[in-house]
Amino acid sequence: MKVLRRILALAVCLAALVVLVVPLGRRGPLPLPATVQGRAALQQSSQAPLEVGAEKMTIEVPRGSPLAGYAGWRRADRDGHVYVRALVLRSGQVRAIVVALDALLVSAELEQEVLRRAQLPPKTCLLLAATHTHSGPGGTWDNLIAELGGNGRFDRALRDSVAQTTADAIRGALGYLRAGRVAVAQVEWGHGPSTVRSAGPVDPTLFAVQARDESGVVVATLALYGMHPTVMPSETRAPSGDWPGAAARAIEQETQAPALMLQGAGGNATWVRDRLPADATLAAEELGNAVAQRALDLLETAAWADGAPLACEVTLHPLPAAQASVRVPWPVRRGASNALALWAPAFAVRTGIAVAGARLSGVPGELVGSLALAAAPEHFIGLADGYVGYVEDPARALRGEGEAGRTYYGPGLARALGLLEER
Repeated sequence: MKVLRRILALAVCLAALVVLVVPLGRRGPLPLPATVQGRAALQQSSQAPLEVGAEKMTIEVPRGSPLAGYAGWRRADRDGHVYVRALVLRSGQVRAIVVALDALLVSAELEQEVLRRAQLPPKTCLLLAATHTHSGPGGTWDNLIAELGGNGRFDRALRDSVAQTTADAIRGALGYLRAGRVAVAQVEWGHGPSTVRSAGPVDPTLFAVQARDESGVVVATLALYGMHPTVMPSETRAPSGDWPGAAARAIEQETQAPALMLQGAGGNATWVRDRLPADATLAAEELGNAVAQRALDLLETAAWADGAPLACEVTLHPLPAAQASVRVPWPVRRGASNALALWAPAFAVRTGIAVAGARLSGVPGELVGSLALAAAPEHFIGLADGYVGYVEDPARALRGEGEAGRTYYGPGLARALGLLEER
C-alpha cells in the first residue's frame, strides 16, 4: 500500500512538472477554416438607397439565474430583465445588422446559436456586441474557465432564452424595414466621465448615429463610448444593464425608438467617482443619463445623409497560442499558459460596417484606448462577435504594464486581430 501511494505521489509530481514546464496545446496560429463560429468571410458595398429597421426585446432573468461580471458564481436574488436591441441597415444587396445585448460578453457558441435561430447564413453581416454590463444574464458559455472567470455557471436554458430573444429582435428589425436616412456625430469628450484605471490614454470619443424614416420619425439611435460598466458592485444580485442600460433608456424616452449603447475602447477605462450618488443604482442612472444627453445634443445639430455607400466586411483571424502575461511569476507562467490553452479560442471574427462616411469595426475583446486612438477615424466596438479577453498595446503587454495582466495571448494579439499595421 505504501508503495502504491508513493507511485501515485510520484505520478502527480511528474504531471505537475509537465504542466509547469512543457508547452501544451497548439504552438502557434492554425490554418483558417472556411467558417469560424458559423461565420464566413464577406465583403460587400452598395450605393443604393438606404432602408432602416430596428427592434427591442426583453430578456427575462428569473430568480436564481446566473449573473455574469465578477469571478465566481453569482445568482440573481429576484426576478429581473434586461434588453437586446437590433438595428438593420440595408442598401441593395448589402444588409448590415448591429445588435446591442445587455450582457457581459458574447461567446462564440452564443453567436452560433443566434445565427441558427435567426436563420442567418454564414455570409451574414452581423455585428453582435455585448454592452458589457457586469450584472446581466450569465451562463452563456459552456466552459469551466469562463464560468469561474466571471460569466457564471453554464445554464443551457438561459443561454437558449438569450439566443432566441436576440434572434427575435433581429427578425423583428428585418421585418420592418423602410426608406430612411442617417445622421452621424462625434466629439472628443475630454471632460467626460471616462477616466484611466491602469496605464495609457483612454479614448474620449463619444460617437453617435441616428436613423430616421422619410417622415422624420426616429427609427433607432446608436451610441458608442468606452467606459467599464462596473457601477453595480459584485455584491449586486439584481439583474441590471448598469450605466449603458440607463443611457439607452434615457435616449429611448426622448426618441421613442430603440437605442443601442455600445462599448468603445473601454479596456483601461473606468468612471469618475466624484460627485456621484453613493447608491450604485442612482450612480449608474446619473452616468447613463450624462452619456445619453451628450449623444442627443450631438445629434441635434448633425447633418443628415442618405447613408450611401453602405459597406460591410467580415474577416476571420487565426490567433496566437495562449500566453500568460509577464506579470505572472515565471515559475508558474508556463502552467498558466497551459491552463489558458484549455479555454482560449483559436480563431476570431471581426465585422466592419461603413455608413454615411463613418466606419464601425467590431473587436471580440476589451481593447485599450491607445489602440482606438491609433485607428482613428475608424471607431472600434468592443465585446463584439466573440471574446478573446483584453487587448493591450503590444509595447505595454511586453513590459507587463496596463491591462497586460488580464491578457490571454501575449503581445501579438492586437496585430493578429488586424488592429495595428505592421511597423
